[in-house]
Amino acid sequence: MGIAGGIAGIGGLGGLGGLGGAGGIGGIGGVGGVGGIGGAGGWDSNKWGGNHGIWGNGNTINIDNNFRHNNNFASRPGNWGGHPWWGAGHCHNWHHGHWGCGWNSSYYRNNWWWDDDDFGEGFMWGIAAWSLGSMIYNTGYQSYSNPYPAPPVQNSTVVYTQPMSVTAGANPPGDEKALTAADTKSQDAMEISRAAFKNGDYTTALRSADEAIAATPDDVTLHEYRALCFFALGKYADAAGVLNPVLASGPGWGWDTMVGFYGSSSSYEEQLRKLEAWVKASPDKAEGHFLLGYHYLVCGHMEKSYQQFEATTKLQPADGIARQLRDLTKDSLPDNGETDATRPPKPDPIPKGKLVGTWDADASGGKITFKMQDDGNFVWSFSGNGQNSEMKGTWGLNDKGLLVMNADGAQMVCAVSLENEKSMKFLIVGGPSGDPGLTFKKG
Repeated sequence: MGIAGGIAGIGGLGGLGGLGGAGGIGGIGGVGGVGGIGGAGGWDSNKWGGNHGIWGNGNTINIDNNFRHNNNFASRPGNWGGHPWWGAGHCHNWHHGHWGCGWNSSYYRNNWWWDDDDFGEGFMWGIAAWSLGSMIYNTGYQSYSNPYPAPPVQNSTVVYTQPMSVTAGANPPGDEKALTAADTKSQDAMEISRAAFKNGDYTTALRSADEAIAATPDDVTLHEYRALCFFALGKYADAAGVLNPVLASGPGWGWDTMVGFYGSSSSYEEQLRKLEAWVKASPDKAEGHFLLGYHYLVCGHMEKSYQQFEATTKLQPADGIARQLRDLTKDSLPDNGETDATRPPKPDPIPKGKLVGTWDADASGGKITFKMQDDGNFVWSFSGNGQNSEMKGTWGLNDKGLLVMNADGAQMVCAVSLENEKSMKFLIVGGPSGDPGLTFKKG
């Protein structure tokens, strides 16, 4: 069976996403490139990503009852690194966008914070980590562990034990001269790698890909390409080990990007059939199901992708990324079993004064202290997993009753509800179905 047209990715800066092919899903309007995300253009805390606009516009953000764009985002190098995921299309001429799933209308219809007239004005991916970058992990909201071993990159410190956005954020680029030299070295190595890959010399392609990554270890797209080299070599466990922390940081490639590495689509299809046969012969290998679920997503086969991620979570419960992708693909199916009747009821409006105070929550491997002050400032502290981090900014409630938190170069939008005056449920908008969120207790 031939591969149907893939999912159209995100368009370029200020552009429009294309239309998916047969069975595909349309893309989304362009996302700001390097300049708009912690790049040369800088970041203006009053705009959507500065002069370029992180969503391709220049709308002013108002953290008050006039605020309507319910988006989570992070835009500084500390969150995304020197080669941000969303700017990948500006870094590489071979990158043609990401898949466009996770925003099926049923997802929004079944969440009270979305009204019909808002659907076209903002978007969420269904995995909040994809818009918040390393923040989602550094704040303690979400934890991560890679259940699949991955071979380290030669002559590099990258070991794939944490999301690539965290790795990138911990290794910000140097000065402009050093960055330019590193980019040139990386691009030269990738030219050699791509030529070898197209000719079927996957060993040389992998070796040159490692050279490119050693020069620019914060370039997330190169790691996804490295996983493709392992896939082409039939090293499926290694491919899964590299892909897991990549997909913890952002959506994968669209079909146009994937097929562009091959001399013909039939070469890719042949390798995909080999993976299918391997998974069928090794049904108890979670890494095979995970890798196959990813490739089905790239090809636009949502139902098949959901089935593979469902199998992955049963075999490997520690794979939190597979669990989120399972829920994401389910939400993206035309008929996912959800109805308007499943929409959770909208909680009663919370007077701002009841949120003021110091709240504590047990997080994955640590503790969060969240202090909301009466003057509209907040301090969020996380201690755990061998780290201590702190985020400061301003907070307010928008016209939907959502909690909007603005920090330096980032915005978090959350649904909050009070079980009583001493207990608060906290859920980031844009998480996958079934996200448990956090439960805070007031000190």
